[in-house]
Amino acid sequence: MAPLPLFYSSIVVLDRDIHREARVAPAEKPYAFAAGAHVLPALMPEFAMGCRDMPILFLEEDGRHSPLFMVGMRPGESCYVDAEGRWRGLHPPAYIRRYPFIGGDVSEQQQVVCVDGGFAALKGESGERLFTEEGEPAEALQRVVTFVSEYAEAAAQTIAFTAELKALDLFQTINVEIRSADGSHSSFAGFSAISQERLDALPDETWLSLRRKGYLGPIQAHLISLANFALLGERAQKP
Repeated sequence: MAPLPLFYSSIVVLDRDIHREARVAPAEKPYAFAAGAHVLPALMPEFAMGCRDMPILFLEEDGRHSPLFMVGMRPGESCYVDAEGRWRGLHPPAYIRRYPFIGGDVSEQQQVVCVDGGFAALKGESGERLFTEEGEPAEALQRVVTFVSEYAEAAAQTIAFTAELKALDLFQTINVEIRSADGSHSSFAGFSAISQERLDALPDETWLSLRRKGYLGPIQAHLISLANFALLGERAQKP
């Protein structure tokens, strides 16, 4: 059995009968659930926004390189979620904005909307209903469906992007060293980054192909983001 996605205790398909009375309301501490994560999944289309204050790295698993935002100096600790569960950075990643919902594939052509089965807030009495009295998707659910669909599309683009980078042998394994103002430091191994040297050595026709596919912007955003390790160390000094 495949492991559950980060933060999800179980995956349950939204059902018009089972979840007829379910509601969604703004959470008092919207991102508190992510306070214990030092890395978060990233999507290629959000590299430009995320690179302003978060390092973007890649992690190879099962032959695929997945992009991640590094948001903590050490495992189990986020420097971007404060004590009130609010996001302290410039761009809350799409992955945590999608929670507690997630897409599920019925077939290659059909996707359903699922929810974390352990998300108790759906059983509350306040907020917008997901379904109408007649069992049709209410406005709140329609927004969820749109966002989940957009996320799935961006995820597919990200897979194609990283596959292209791997095919061009642009990834290199790096060691990460983060130091905070109080002198503490953390080290990480096993992450990957794009090699500037290998990128510069690509022939002109390959550069043109990357530009046509819209990949040069995300590549540069990733490379720019690698300057944010110092900022991450500064953020570790929580007020």
